[in-house]
Amino acid sequence: MQTRILSFAAAMAGAAFLAGQVQASEDFDGPVLTGPTQAPDTWYTDRYAPAGFDSGVAFDGRQVLEVDISAADGASNRPGAYSGSFYDTQGRKLDLADGTTSMSIELYIDSTWASESRRMAGFWGTAFDGADALSSYPIISFHGSDGFQGWNGASYVTFGVPTGFAYGTWATLNISLQGDNWLYQVGDKTLLVDANGSTELGNVILQAHNTSQGANYSVRWDNLVTGGVVPEPATWAMMITGFGLSGAMLRRRRTTAVMA
Repeated sequence: MQTRILSFAAAMAGAAFLAGQVQASEDFDGPVLTGPTQAPDTWYTDRYAPAGFDSGVAFDGRQVLEVDISAADGASNRPGAYSGSFYDTQGRKLDLADGTTSMSIELYIDSTWASESRRMAGFWGTAFDGADALSSYPIISFHGSDGFQGWNGASYVTFGVPTGFAYGTWATLNISLQGDNWLYQVGDKTLLVDANGSTELGNVILQAHNTSQGANYSVRWDNLVTGGVVPEPATWAMMITGFGLSGAMLRRRRTTAVMA
């Protein structure tokens, strides 16, 4: 939950300053707040809500976030307004602190995905430029037997799997702004794409993918970390004070467009 994230960031401010980054994290050990619409501290619906979005679930010897996809939410079972394939992509998003330029998360690569030939899980962001306008969608997706893919603004580009990859294990997905580009990284596999003038990430989105016929499976996530450039010393004290205020450092409530 964002309140936990920002409180943690304030506690580690000194170390973050030395490292050149302000970092925030969510280990998903306890419950997170969910809701249908955009609100502070809330994982709110993106496109169509998954059947389950539960944090603190025991799995593989740890506490994780489990996102459940249900055949009951297949296109033929969704309300008419949501029947199109656009809403096969189901997930929730969380608004990030201003100035966020990187994020990473662990994804469990289920062994059953090896036989699939479709998108299974996606680590998404909505990015904005210096004029506060939506500029790009940085995305790392796992595509069944093809491995990891990155969104380049027009299509998904496959960049495979890292050295030592195995199904039935965890992988760490990293997205960071590097100058004019987004850098996608999973182990020793990387992909660089044009950031289209982006200067920061407005939110993080955790997605899974249903089918027109309907599918049943779960996606497990753990250890979300976001980071941003440390403010100038003149503004640092103001930022620390702001951590103590309700809603401080939350992302401005932008109305974000959705990608077709």
